[in-house]
Amino acid sequence: MSKIIINKLFGEDKSARVGKIFVKTGDQIKAGDELFNAESAKGNYLVKSEHEGKILEILIKEGQQIKIGDAAIEIDGVKACIKTEKAKSAYSFGLAQPKKENICCDLVVVGGGPGGYVAAIRAAQLGADVVLIEKHKIGGTCLNYGCIPTKSLVKSAHLFDEILRSEEFGIHVQHAKIDLLKIVERKDKVVSELSSGIKYLLGKSNIRLIEGEAKTSPEGGIFVKNAKIEAQISARNIIIATGSSPAILQIPGADLPIVLTSEEILSISSVPESLAIIGGGVIGMEFAFIFNSFGSKVTVIEYMDDILFNFDEDIIEVIVQECSDRGIRLITGARVDEIDLSDDGKGIVAFTKNESRCYAIGDRVLMAVGRKANLSALDTEALGVSLNERGNGIKVDLHMRTSNPSVFAIGDVTNKLQLAHVASHQGIVAAENCMGLESSMKYDVIPSAVFVSPEIGVTGLCEREAKKSGIAYKVTKFPFSANGKALSQGETKGFVKILSSEEDHTILGAAVIGPGATDLISNFTPLIMQKTDYRTLSHTIVAHPTTAESVHEAILGIEGGAIHFA
Repeated sequence: MSKIIINKLFGEDKSARVGKIFVKTGDQIKAGDELFNAESAKGNYLVKSEHEGKILEILIKEGQQIKIGDAAIEIDGVKACIKTEKAKSAYSFGLAQPKKENICCDLVVVGGGPGGYVAAIRAAQLGADVVLIEKHKIGGTCLNYGCIPTKSLVKSAHLFDEILRSEEFGIHVQHAKIDLLKIVERKDKVVSELSSGIKYLLGKSNIRLIEGEAKTSPEGGIFVKNAKIEAQISARNIIIATGSSPAILQIPGADLPIVLTSEEILSISSVPESLAIIGGGVIGMEFAFIFNSFGSKVTVIEYMDDILFNFDEDIIEVIVQECSDRGIRLITGARVDEIDLSDDGKGIVAFTKNESRCYAIGDRVLMAVGRKANLSALDTEALGVSLNERGNGIKVDLHMRTSNPSVFAIGDVTNKLQLAHVASHQGIVAAENCMGLESSMKYDVIPSAVFVSPEIGVTGLCEREAKKSGIAYKVTKFPFSANGKALSQGETKGFVKILSSEEDHTILGAAVIGPGATDLISNFTPLIMQKTDYRTLSHTIVAHPTTAESVHEAILGIEGGAIHFA
C-alpha cells in the first residue's frame, strides 16, 4: 500500500485547486492514466499516474486547495516505470554533445558515499536495477576527506611517535624527520585503491554509476548531466545520500587563506610551525594529535566546558592529561569571535573566555566545528520531502522513509548520527525497504571510535546518559597497566570500562580507552544487543598475551572476579 504524492503542478506553481477528478475508489489504474485536473491562475495541469494498482481511497476533493507534497490517492500498488527510447543525438559538426537518454530503473541513489554505494549494492543483491549518481568522488567524505585519509595520517603520526620513543625499546634512531609530501602521497594512494575497489564492486553488481550533479527534474524523477550524457531518470524509489560539508563559523576572517577546513588540511604541503584549531570535538582532537606528532605547536579552542564533551569525564581526563604531557594547549569555555592576520601573515584567533578578550596564534587555523547536512543538493520541496523539526536534516522514520513514501534518505543528510558506519547500515535498511522487506534502524547500541592517542571506543549506554536518565547501573574498570601485552608494548594508559545492570545481569554500555580501543570495542556491541547474561561469559577463554584479555577481566570484575586487578 502506498500513496500518490503531488510532485508537479503547472509551471512553477507550488499550489493549485483540484478541478475534475477522473477516477474513483476501486478503479484499477496504470502509469500514464489521467487522475485529476489541477487549476491555478497561471494555468491548468493534468495530473497523471506514475503508479499501477487498485485505488483504495481518494484523499482529495474537487474544489480543494492542494500543494506540492500533498498525498492525493491511496493505492494498493507500486510506482511504475515507463521505459522510453533513447533520444538520438544531433549532428554536432565535430563538437561532441552529451547524449540524451531516458533511464528507467527500480532505484536511483543520489550520492556515492558510505551510505549511498552500500545502499546501491544491497538493492542490487535483492534484484533491483540501480543507478548511482555521484557528483564528486565515489566514496564520499568518508573515503576522500574523512575516515580513511585521516587514519592514514594517524598511522604516520603514531609511527613517528614510536620512532621518537625507540630508545626505550633498545633501538637508536638518528635524524628522523617528517616528510609531509610523502605522507600525503601515501594517503592519496590508499584512497585511490579503495575508490577503485568500490567501482569494481559496483560493476560486479551491474550498478550503473553516473558521475555528475543530480537535480530534481521538472518532469518528476532525477536529472543528471555530464560531458557524455544528459539523463532523465525515472525510478520507483529514490534514496537521498548527499552527505554533509564542513561547517564554517560565520565570523569575520573565516574566509582568510590561512583558515582551512578538515578537508583542505589533508593536502597541505608542509607542517605548520603552529596550528590553532577551532573546535575540540572528535575532528578537532584527531587533527590536534596528528599535527602535534608531526611537530606543530597546537592550540585547541573549544566553546563547551570540555573537549570531547559527549564522552564520560574519566575518558576526557585521560585525553586532557595526554594533551598536557604532549604540550597541546587546550582552551575550553571559549567563544571564538574573529580571525585576523598579523603583520607576518600568522592567524590571530580572537576569543572570549570568562568575559575577557583573549588571543591565540597559528601559522594555520583549522575550522573544526562540525558538519552540516547538504540539504540544497536536491529540491526537497519538489520531492515532497520534509525536514526535521530543527530544519537541519531530512526527516525520516526508522525505515529511513521520508514524508514521500517513494523517497528515502540516509547518512549525514538526515543529521541523525554523522558516522560512516551508521550511514552504511541506514543504506542497507533503506534498500531492503525499497525492495519490499521490513527493516528498521536501532540507534541504542552504535559503536563510536576516536583516533586520538590513546584511542577511544564506546558503545551502548554511557555513564553521562545513565545519570541523566536515572538508570540504575554499576561501573567496573580494568586498567591496561595490568595487562601483559599493553605493558610489553609500552602502552599502559587507559582502561576498559563496563556499565552493567545487576537486576538482569546484562551489560548496558562499554568504553575502552587505550591500545587498540577502536577494535576492542566491537567485542561489546553484540553482548549489549543480545542482552547477554554476563555470568555466562566467565569461562570464556581469551588468547594470551593480548589486549583482549582486558575486556575479559573487566567482565569478570563485574562480580569481583577479575584475576589481575584487585
